[in-house]
Amino acid sequence: MIKNINLSQDIHTRLFAISRQVGRKEDDLIEEAIITYLEDFEDIKDAQERLFNPPDRYLTLEEVEEELGLANNL
Repeated sequence: MIKNINLSQDIHTRLFAISRQVGRKEDDLIEEAIITYLEDFEDIKDAQERLFNPPDRYLTLEEVEEELGLANNL
């Protein structure tokens, strides 16, 4: 899907400079920035959901290690 975006001159200048410094296309940097933003936003939503709707029970570190087969491996 193609989506046009309007950037301020300042943002475009900064984007252009960084794209030249790292040797990548501006479009690739924009896509990477959007993906990072969306992933961060989703992580925040997940954290808020867990904060306001905690599970009935939390596992201890020992229980997690046992479950993963990592107990007494140190």
